[in-house]
Order: sequence, then C-alpha cells, then structure tokens
Amino acid sequence: MEQKVLAIFENVLSRKVAMNDELIESDILDSITAVDIVLEVQAEFGCAIPPTDIANILKTPAMLTAWLEENV
Repeated sequence: MEQKVLAIFENVLSRKVAMNDELIESDILDSITAVDIVLEVQAEFGCAIPPTDIANILKTPAMLTAWLEENV
C-alpha cells in the first residue's frame, strides 16, 4: 500500500516524496493538490476521506497510509 500511496503523491505533485515528508508544513501540498490527491485516493482505493480530516490525514504519505490501512 505504501508504494501506491507514494505513487499517488508523486503523480499529483510531479516530484519524489518520502513516507515521512511533511508536505503541508513545507508548502509542498496546497489545497488544490490536496483535492487532487483525495480524488486519486478515492479512485484507487474506493474510499472517501472525510473533509474535516483531510488536512490531518494528508500531512505525510505515512499518515495517509495508516488511515487507509484502518479504513479500507
């Protein structure tokens, strides 16, 4: 699952990322790219991230992976 998550981030951001990269705090991820990632996650895994949780779940690829492992 980690590889799929990294592929989604790298596809949307057009750059390599690591599992523990702080994407929001380092301004790599903004609101528009966050929406793109959410849409990719929905398409790939068939689940919806609650809008109120997006900022927390997308802080790092590792956090998204952990959320997916619990919710998919």
